[in-house]
Order: sequence, then C-alpha cells, then structure tokens
Amino acid sequence: MAHLKPAAFSPTPLGVGMVYFPALDFLFEHCSNLLDVIEIEPQTLWFRSPGTTDAHRLDDRAFERVIRLPQHKLIHGVGLPLAASEKFESRQIPPWKQSISRLNPPWISEHLAFMRIPNKGQGKTSHHSGFLLPPLQCRETMDIAIARIAELRKLSAVPVAFEIPPNYLRPQPGEIPDGDFFAQIATAADCGIVLDIHNLWCNERNGRQKMQDVLGRLPLDHIWEIHLAGGDSHHGYWLDAHSDLVPQPVMEFCEEWLPRLPNAGALIFEIMPVYVHAKKIPVDRIATQLEKMKSLWQARQKILPMTISRNQNRVHSMTWIPEHSHNVNAAAYQKVVRWEQSLGEMVNGRSMPIQDIHFPTLVDDPAVPVYRTLIESFRSGTLVEGLPLSYRLLALTLGENVTYSLMKEFWTGCWPEPFAYDEMLGFSTFLHQKINDKKLSVNFLDNVLNYEIAVAQAQMSGQEQFVPFDCEPIALLEALSRWELPASHTPGKFEVQVPAWNMQEP
Repeated sequence: MAHLKPAAFSPTPLGVGMVYFPALDFLFEHCSNLLDVIEIEPQTLWFRSPGTTDAHRLDDRAFERVIRLPQHKLIHGVGLPLAASEKFESRQIPPWKQSISRLNPPWISEHLAFMRIPNKGQGKTSHHSGFLLPPLQCRETMDIAIARIAELRKLSAVPVAFEIPPNYLRPQPGEIPDGDFFAQIATAADCGIVLDIHNLWCNERNGRQKMQDVLGRLPLDHIWEIHLAGGDSHHGYWLDAHSDLVPQPVMEFCEEWLPRLPNAGALIFEIMPVYVHAKKIPVDRIATQLEKMKSLWQARQKILPMTISRNQNRVHSMTWIPEHSHNVNAAAYQKVVRWEQSLGEMVNGRSMPIQDIHFPTLVDDPAVPVYRTLIESFRSGTLVEGLPLSYRLLALTLGENVTYSLMKEFWTGCWPEPFAYDEMLGFSTFLHQKINDKKLSVNFLDNVLNYEIAVAQAQMSGQEQFVPFDCEPIALLEALSRWELPASHTPGKFEVQVPAWNMQEP
C-alpha cells in the first residue's frame, strides 16, 4: 500500500543570502544591507590538526569573522554527500559538529551525490573522486540516501535537506526519472530539498528531464531553500560553474515557482571568488543581482498566503511513496558500489569501467571527459593557488605546457585529495622525488616548495616555521612574486623564518 507524507518541518523564512568565501569579504561588506542570510560551506574553513594525518579543526579566525556578520547563518556541506555507499568520513564528524555548534543554523544541507570511490581490493581504503559525482538513480541508491540522511540528521541534531545536483550524464536505461527520484527520497526520508534552479536548467539543457516536469513531481512543501547561480558553456555542455550572474531564464523560472513554495526559507546566490576576479564582475552588478532576488522574495511574501490556499491540495498530493524497507541487501549494495567505482575511475583517467547491465551506456557517455576536465581544472587550480611561487618557477623555467604535463603525471599516480593542503603536499613530494631521481632540474625548486609548504603549515598550526635556502631568498621570492626569474642569485646557506599565524586573531 502507498502512503502520503507531508513535510514535518517548516523553516522560518530567513530571506536572501549568498554563499560565503573569505576572498569575498569585501562584497559581503558592500552588500550587507541586501543580505539576510550567509551560507557557509564549513569544510572550506577547516585545517588539518598539527601533528596528525587525519583530524581536522576549524579555522577560528574565519569562523569568528563569519559569526560577527549580522545575518542568519546556514550550513551547506561539501564533504558528507548523501548518495554514497561509503559511510561518512570519521575525521570530518568532529569539525562538522563543531561548525554547527558555532553557527547554530536552523537547518543544514548536503549534496545528493558521492565523492568517494570504493577500492576494489578487499579491506582497502576508498579514494576521493575529486568532484561531487551523480548517483545511479535506482531503488538501491534511494535506500542508501534515506539511511545517510537519517544518519546526518542524528549526528547534526538539526533538520537536513539535500541539494538536487547537476548531472551531465545521459539517463541510463531503466533509471528512475529525475523528479521521481528526488521526490521519493525527500518524502521517504522526511527531509528538505535545496532546489538549485541553475542545476535543473543545466540538466535540461544537457538532455535530462525538463525543469517543469521535475518540479511537477516534487513535494513542494519539502523545498526549504533555493539556489541561484550562473555557469559557462564547455564543449556543448552548460556547466554549473558558479561563474557568473544568474541567467535570465533561471530568474524567470524562479519568479514563476517561488510563490508556490510554502516552506521556502532562503533564496541563495552562489558565485566563486575566482570568477568575480577573473571576469572583473563589478560589485555593483552583484548588488543588482541581489536586489532582483530581494524583489522576488518580497513579492513572494506578499502573495504567499493566497498561493498556498490555491495550491494546498497539489502541494500535499504530488508524490506517493510505495512502502518498502530501506535496508540495502548485499547484492543491491554492490550494484551501487560498481557504479561508483566505474564512474569514479573513468573520470579520473584510471582503468576501464566495469561492464554492468544496470548502466550499459556509461562507457560511451560523452560527459565522462567533461567530468575529467572539471576534476583536472579543480586540481590544477588548487596547486596554482596553493603553490603559486613554485608554479611560476616551473612555468618560467620549463614552460606552462611542460608544467601542466608534470601535473598530469602526478594526477595519474595519485588520487585527488579532499583538502587543499594534502593535494599541495602530494604534488610537492612528487616533485621532490623527481628532483632526487635526477629526472627534474629546476634551480631552487626544492627551496621554494619547502617555503610554500611551510607557509601552509604555519597557517594551520599557528607556529612559526624555518626554511633553509641554498641562495639569498628575498631576491628569488620577490622576483617570482612578479612572475620573473631572478636576474642573479647569491649562493650560500640561508634560512627564512615564516611567522606564526594567530589562529584566534580575527
């Protein structure tokens, strides 16, 4: 027998907000009067604890800055995805709970995706995928997601919502349609939905279910939060890159549907700092974007009571969920594991995918190279941003093409790391090994690598570091900061003191 399950939680309407990045502090200050909510991705504000290989802790300075902001706070996870066969990483649980305790959000959200690739060897650890990847939309994944949502709700002690993700893959034969998949999970798990309208627009443009059809299947009273963003075109795909202002069709869709969402608590704009700077997007244009969102929110608040009354039956009778057990048997679990292994290895350029009757067209899906490009772009960005002087020394000495080839060689032998420092440390170790094996010769590269790793360690540990140099370091470092090689160098034994970062100082 089927049963109907309206949402049990009704968020307080908070208003319009943005996703927080320290690099956009200037923007949050400029647009403070337009923002009611700040959404924090907590994993981006964590450090590895000094002297450990696993534990992470909060960047107290960053959290204190966020706490002082007058807006409401929401948490949007990027490391505990809800459609993964792998259990949550234990090292993330303590800082996740601490983040919730510090920010006190009325609800939290995570992605309906997976990020870890189960190892094929018995008893071996899984690998990080380098990107949030779409799940196989089947009954078995639904059961896993329902269990993960319950687990996250228990350890978070606040209501949980999942974000509808972008999916660049073609639907597999027999997959549950997008709208039904999301609706059945939300209703059976008794959780919220983060309706990312730009994600739905991407999915429709890239050949998946139409936006109107997805919304026509969702239980609208489970939608607690709406995300808006901009993207970019890449080899015939429209990507959810958070790289621009919101396209007009996405704004129009939001204007049409926002008044129909009785439990919407926040309308959030997402944009990455790198694109604000690279595209030279003026602060005033972002302020105008927020003003448009504010107008939509205020108009929705005025007409909401009438809209709810008119749509009450539709809101509470959209999705009927057949009763079934959410326990996943071993055979069904392995079906999801094979999907994760196959897709995860393909997008990381590893072994050929597993042939499986449940996803027969994955091997030929033209979106797989798109995901591979995205992962490589994220990894290269992490290295260029985290090791800027080392990258410049390599590029100025060897050329950018050879430098990128070194990165690709590193990626071939090393899986992605979820935290930037670990990725930087892995690449530094890879280059040191090539230097020791006399397969790479770049003057003073080992010194510059050690210096930049020490800067990161000082930031994480709050303790000063000392780095030996084989030449006078100031001229070398200043030249690289100008994208130049030093005109000359003075050999000798030198030492650079990297000052401690006060972790408590705002």
